[in-house]
Amino acid sequence: MRKVNNVLIKHIQRNIITYFVVIMFFLIGISSGAFTTKALSDSENGELIAYLENFFKIVDTKTIDNFAILKQSLINNLQTGVLIWILGVTIIGIPAILFLIGLRGFIIGFTVGFIIKQKGLNGLIFSIFSLLPQNIIIIPGIIVIGVLGISFSVMLIKSKVEKNVHNNILNQFFVYSTVIAIVYIFIALGCIIEAYISPLFVKYLSVYM
Repeated sequence: MRKVNNVLIKHIQRNIITYFVVIMFFLIGISSGAFTTKALSDSENGELIAYLENFFKIVDTKTIDNFAILKQSLINNLQTGVLIWILGVTIIGIPAILFLIGLRGFIIGFTVGFIIKQKGLNGLIFSIFSLLPQNIIIIPGIIVIGVLGISFSVMLIKSKVEKNVHNNILNQFFVYSTVIAIVYIFIALGCIIEAYISPLFVKYLSVYM
């Protein structure tokens, strides 16, 4: 365990600037999403309110299909992970990776911002218990994958510049791919929480929404 901790600490120290940039893009995405809720037109706001109210009614009256939620969550996060992995092996993938991280933040910021805007304190409580449990694991996992993708892309750029393309590239790619696969296993744990734990809070709290 100590060895694993040492590896993680060294990884973070080597990539501290990249982590800072990736986290900043994520936070900017959250802020942009929350701000966008204030810029909605009356018709857009009305449609989203109707959708939200209908969602709470459905959750309150119907049985939640946990396996379907798990399957969809695994697919969604796998798609994000694979896309970042692919972008990481391209020299021009860095902006796209940052965009994906920012987009994930935007979605969360917009969702939470809109619910709080419409439901106030109840919306805040609902957001904490319905979105926070899984995202405590999923979001850090996505951020780590994003950092790994950017770091690998930077390494490729340096190899091109230094005319040293074949120097351990294959080994580095194997390590890069393996670590991303391991991180996704942790993300899958977040997906399980999203499918089997968060819905319990959603169903209970929807009564008060």
